[in-house]
Amino acid sequence: MPQQRPQNRPPRRHADRAPDAQSEVRYPIPAASAQAWRTIRPQERVSLNPGLIFDRFVQDWGWREQQFRDKEAKKKAWQEIANIAPRADADLLVAWNERWQAGTDVANAITFSLKTDWRFIAGLGRKGPLEVGFTFHRYGFPILPGSSVKGVARAWALLQIAEKVGATDLKELDGILSADGDKERKKYADWKAKQPAEVQKLADDFRTIFGTIAVAGRAIFFDAIPACKPTLELDIMNPHFPDYYQGNQPPTDWQSPVPVYFLTVAANTEFRFAVGWRVDDEGRRGILDAEGRRLHDLAQQWLKYGLTRLGAGAKTSAGYGYFRIARCGERSENTPSTEVAPLSEKKVPPALEDPHQQVGDEFVRHLNSLTPKGVAGQIV
Repeated sequence: MPQQRPQNRPPRRHADRAPDAQSEVRYPIPAASAQAWRTIRPQERVSLNPGLIFDRFVQDWGWREQQFRDKEAKKKAWQEIANIAPRADADLLVAWNERWQAGTDVANAITFSLKTDWRFIAGLGRKGPLEVGFTFHRYGFPILPGSSVKGVARAWALLQIAEKVGATDLKELDGILSADGDKERKKYADWKAKQPAEVQKLADDFRTIFGTIAVAGRAIFFDAIPACKPTLELDIMNPHFPDYYQGNQPPTDWQSPVPVYFLTVAANTEFRFAVGWRVDDEGRRGILDAEGRRLHDLAQQWLKYGLTRLGAGAKTSAGYGYFRIARCGERSENTPSTEVAPLSEKKVPPALEDPHQQVGDEFVRHLNSLTPKGVAGQIV
């Protein structure tokens, strides 16, 4: 039988039952929690956690009746999170970086930093209270999970092998390289025997670094974390044919665009990456031999190329999520005064230079040296 509420206990009142007399903003949480949030929010010196606000204190944009609903409510809810991001706890970020560094040291990790070339989207496909998602760490800062970091490096490595063997079916090639077991190992051995020596070596390196379905890879890919307090910016997708995308109508001009807002990390935001290495199957720490160092370096090179050439996160085909190597002495435009103090990093191989980036930089320097009339003279 269902339990009955004691007669002397008043019914629990939720914030979404009735409008608050002092504010039009509604929060789908208990009234006491909503009131505590309204008290803390105006106190600018109090640190806030944007991730917690996104998960628990986001504005309720759907409580009104449809005909009275504020069409800008969802945008305002997203904008509130972006506006609160500068109030994240800078001291907590410093401590997090220190603990991250200590963890990478234990795992024999090579650490390096890259900056976002443009906007970066983390976790767009996740479920969230505003329909599209965003990946916050529990401390309230954007993060690229280690599983995603590994996926970027693995995708680049797979493409290199596919290019050398002329494979067009990446799924089939991935299955050959990743499968394990008696039958699968024989299939891999038969495939490998038909390949040139260079491809055989790459395939073995791939399986050692990333592992198979039965054996863990030697490489350990850590979560990528921001080196300093990042800026979050609101962005928009504006599909002009919503009925067409839902399969209801052809793409006609009389359909009304339905804007979809989402959150991004601003350009020139520095993230820290680390690739550790297991010396044995139990993951114990030890001294790497020459072959271990070669494979370890190869893993971090594949990751760097993947981040700079393939990108990470959502909408990479539209230019989001690409990283670049920070130039010596470069300072991020959005770096606040609370920038994290540089931490000691292990020596890594020389940074990989992107030849396309070099050509682009040279062209920009050339244009900047010209007068307006000179620029016009360059157009043919």
